[in-house]
Amino acid sequence: MFYKINQLIMKKLIAILTLSILFYSCSSTKTTTKIEIDIAPGITGNARELVRVTNDPIPEFRPKVSPDGKKILFYTRDDNKAGYEKWSIVYIKIGEPGRIPLVGAYTADPNWLPDSKGILFQYLQPSKPVICKGNIEGSTGISYVSPSGMGDFDGTPQASADGKKILFETKIGTGYQICLMDASGNNFTVLSKGQNPCWHPNGNSFVYQNMVGKNSQLFSYDLKSGQSTQLTSGDQDNYSPSINTRGDKIAFVSTRAKNAHIFISAIGGNEVVQVTQGNTQNAYPVWSSNDLIYFCSNAGGSITGKKKTTTVRNFNSMYLTQLQQFVEKDVSLADYSDIWSVQVK
Repeated sequence: MFYKINQLIMKKLIAILTLSILFYSCSSTKTTTKIEIDIAPGITGNARELVRVTNDPIPEFRPKVSPDGKKILFYTRDDNKAGYEKWSIVYIKIGEPGRIPLVGAYTADPNWLPDSKGILFQYLQPSKPVICKGNIEGSTGISYVSPSGMGDFDGTPQASADGKKILFETKIGTGYQICLMDASGNNFTVLSKGQNPCWHPNGNSFVYQNMVGKNSQLFSYDLKSGQSTQLTSGDQDNYSPSINTRGDKIAFVSTRAKNAHIFISAIGGNEVVQVTQGNTQNAYPVWSSNDLIYFCSNAGGSITGKKKTTTVRNFNSMYLTQLQQFVEKDVSLADYSDIWSVQVK
């Protein structure tokens, strides 16, 4: 009798274990999804001449066109490496094959100096990332702009047109601040909460992004008055602003069309028009001359990950978590990112 009872209990335990395994397997399957992406970004009637600039298996981010219009700086992520070692800066000569590595690992957020030879970038190897400078000609070593970090996470540096001032962001306490310093690293000044500053060509103002409630919005900042003006609003994210060389238009990313797409507006934030469309995610627009915009897109790739993290915000919200988003998460939603260009009408 005792033996039969034990047998019955064992059968029930095995049945329960089997059901549990099946349930877990089903649950795992349901929480994973693969979203196919269009082979190219769609463009609206406000744009023309879409061109694929790069086509590489390693994801590429934040293109920056040199002031002379001949070169593009950007940084890449090598998932065969770990931590911040994944990141490195390269540049290409527009219209020529190949790419040229610069500086080495632990580098990101590059930008040009006015002479189109010098560069500023973020160096990630110190415990607190710092702003450094280098040169595409001759020595490609690392030279600190300041001997230590201004905050906990210095990044996105941009030199003024005369090369005398550097705008950048850094984490201070629990949030990010837009800061200013001399080219020598002196006269550090905190200007405003926010991220991703972009100089106006006149050198008297800049645009940036900051959180308003749950969403990121664009602002302009007047250096003479110290006043900020909000340029965008609504229940969508607007971020990654770039001012054109004439100083009369802003290109930026917005989620107002569900996916992250490139939009442009007048310098005051009005006259908004959509540039890209379709089933792609597009980010980091930057102007070149003649109303040409370079940007990153996941066109031609796919997003694989847990459903709860497969969202527009998680794909393109480096303004919320900076590089840590891609380093610390088990699944990167930016598995594929190439550089494209589009002519704006």
